[in-house]
Amino acid sequence: MNKPQREAHKLLSSVGWSRPGDLTIDEIAWSLGAFVKESPLEGSEGHILRKGNTAIITVNERVDYQPKRNFVVAHEIGHFVLHKGVSLLFSETDKTLTEWHQKSAHEQEANLFASELLMPTELFIKEIKGETLSLGLIEEIADYFGTSLTATFLKYAKYGDFPLMIIYTEGGIIRWKQHSDDFPFQWLPLGNSVPPLTVAGDFFNGNGIEDEPVEVDTIAWFPEDYGIKGKEHWKLWEQCFPVSSDGLISCLWTN
Repeated sequence: MNKPQREAHKLLSSVGWSRPGDLTIDEIAWSLGAFVKESPLEGSEGHILRKGNTAIITVNERVDYQPKRNFVVAHEIGHFVLHKGVSLLFSETDKTLTEWHQKSAHEQEANLFASELLMPTELFIKEIKGETLSLGLIEEIADYFGTSLTATFLKYAKYGDFPLMIIYTEGGIIRWKQHSDDFPFQWLPLGNSVPPLTVAGDFFNGNGIEDEPVEVDTIAWFPEDYGIKGKEHWKLWEQCFPVSSDGLISCLWTN
């Protein structure tokens, strides 16, 4: 268990949290001396201003999706707990919280902390154990923990039983990817255009987006992968979620 996870567990233990619903994320922040408020923010989803052992966490009032708000607050709590001697102010744009792999170690740590605070690994594994991966499962788990589908898929990629890859594309360009260790295809160069014969490709070509997972050809996403030989006929499920005006999360899993 890494430091962000350990610190998240320590915090949950200190406030007597044992399951979702015991305390709101605002109440957890309050227990630390961090007050959460909502205000208009330009170009930012949230920020934290620290003064000694207290802080004010501000969430953009336009963030009206509760799971996203939960993550914004949990992310800022992560900064408060982990980065006490670093800065008085952390300000998060929409990309800071969308792009899971940040160059800044502080942002990666705050994301890991937020994920563990909202979805403790031991409890998360208990909920998914023995269950077949499906959109319905992810929706059920996301609803249970009060998290977004994106955050839940990312957690599943690390601790789930089924091979999974999550891809973030922006403006039709692949920006980052994260996958489970057992996902069979991994050669997907960053900076490439989104393949046209995919759900993501349809989205960036102006054809809208499907509400349900769609079966796509594996070779459409991974034509250059060394492991594709002999598996050109394989299919994948693809489920996409817009996360900004030009940002899209694609989740791929095996049949």
